Amino acid sequence: MKLPKTLKIGGREYRIIYPYHFRDTTTATLGLHDPSGSIIRISDIDEHGNVRSDFSILHTFLHELIHAVDFVYNNNCITLAETGEGAIDQLAEGLLQVLRDNKLSF
Repeated sequence: MKLPKTLKIGGREYRIIYPYHFRDTTTATLGLHDPSGSIIRISDIDEHGNVRSDFSILHTFLHELIHAVDFVYNNNCITLAETGEGAIDQLAEGLLQVLRDNKLSF
């Protein structure tokens, strides 16, 4: 899977760190949006050390990208809402479907 190294979101330049291996194995962290550092981290392995599929990696990337867009443009309104993670996940799934069905890629 090839992901961009940087993305401009609003007036910020985000670094994309992929692959990134999370050290804390007590939770299943596959991706992370770090607003203070303008960084998105994406893992290429799951919490059991298995290699993730491109589909799964792209879903996680879109999920974290939506967090970043929400942070920059929406004052974290989606993220902070009661249904925040679920709503972000649904948006990521919808974008993933549009990308795949229309053969769009990075």
